[in-house]
Amino acid sequence: MTLIEKAKAFLKSDTCKKFIKFAITGVINTLVDFAVYSLVRWLTQNEYIAQTAGYFCGIVNSYIINRSWTFRKEKAGFFSSQLVKFLVVNGITFGLSMGATWLFNDFMQLHWIIAKLLVVAITTVVNFTLSNLWAFRKK
Repeated sequence: MTLIEKAKAFLKSDTCKKFIKFAITGVINTLVDFAVYSLVRWLTQNEYIAQTAGYFCGIVNSYIINRSWTFRKEKAGFFSSQLVKFLVVNGITFGLSMGATWLFNDFMQLHWIIAKLLVVAITTVVNFTLSNLWAFRKK
């Protein structure tokens, strides 16, 4: 199979469709996260409090949209083992986001908007991978 054929097969795959839905959901989550982050950062001048508040609001939105649209998990109740897995994945991703926030803001001293965009890019890939392979995996 040539590289072009592999690319076409991937674009038609269920994983690709899920990633596109995940990315659309992620844009919405990022807007929620970024809006809350910006407001809290403006109010407190503390990027860690802002990151926590923004991330929390984003994951609530993420769970609701991802379970009903991206990964279509209707059988499990809202409060289920799936929610626990989702929270574990997002706990890992949150830890990564806090470490990346420190790295880009405090250590590298990047502008906060650039730092935030880098954090979002890194955590999106990690979160999708863990969500797809574990939290929302079909049995």
